[in-house]
Amino acid sequence: MNRYETRVKTLSKESKLFIDYLHQLSPTDWDVPSACAGWSVGDVLGHLTGQDFSLRILRGLQGNISPPDGSPQVNNHNEDDFAKSIFDRGIATNAQLGTNLLSTFEQRVSDIIKVFEQVKSDQWDTLCYWPPGPEKVSTMLDMRISELTMHAWDIRSRFEPDYHLSHESVTVLMDTVNRAVRRAFRPDPELNIPRRYRFVVDHDGQQRMDIVLSAAGGSVEISVDYVPYGTFKCSGETYVMLFYGRIKATEATAKGLLDCADHWDMAADLDGRFKGG
Repeated sequence: MNRYETRVKTLSKESKLFIDYLHQLSPTDWDVPSACAGWSVGDVLGHLTGQDFSLRILRGLQGNISPPDGSPQVNNHNEDDFAKSIFDRGIATNAQLGTNLLSTFEQRVSDIIKVFEQVKSDQWDTLCYWPPGPEKVSTMLDMRISELTMHAWDIRSRFEPDYHLSHESVTVLMDTVNRAVRRAFRPDPELNIPRRYRFVVDHDGQQRMDIVLSAAGGSVEISVDYVPYGTFKCSGETYVMLFYGRIKATEATAKGLLDCADHWDMAADLDGRFKGG
């Protein structure tokens, strides 16, 4: 089984677990505030349901990377506007679908899994439309897994304080942290000299990544022979939770989830630069 087949199976497994859980919620649970500020449980599911990955991938496989009807042009992309449109659409989709929300979500999940299962071995690098710029089919697969599993945490953690991401989902989320970092840290003209935060992450062995903040924005690099501004040590789950904005560096440090060798100011500095998205 190759990497993509494995990840399609991960999407299928995580989707089933999530949907089975959602069926256990009571009608009043849908109005409970989620871990996403400003969104209820229903709004989170509205966000996941409103993302039509299937259409974009099918169009991409046909060589069409133009925006579908109602979607913004890539050259007009603005990160803050993009974040606001995502937020508003989640609430609107929840309100529009009402009691049909869960069944519609199930259908969307079924559709996208079928699409990914039909992708041929030489098609994973095919580009598809995405508002910030075209993305490969393989990237869209990772995005769908990361969106679904992180938002599952946003919902389940409200009812199960000890709920954790699965090992498989953390593996995928770690591969998408670069996207989260780009959205979380905006360009900063004052950073003439890039600021490098090194993360030593324990997940399937020890991995080293540098979060680099500069005048151009945030990025992720494999650690090389640069002297970092600070070094942090944590698990894979803590690493993705940090850069997906689910926990602050200072909070993770206080809880013993993030080790920054007693340099509290480094964690506070990182929190201060995080804008989210």
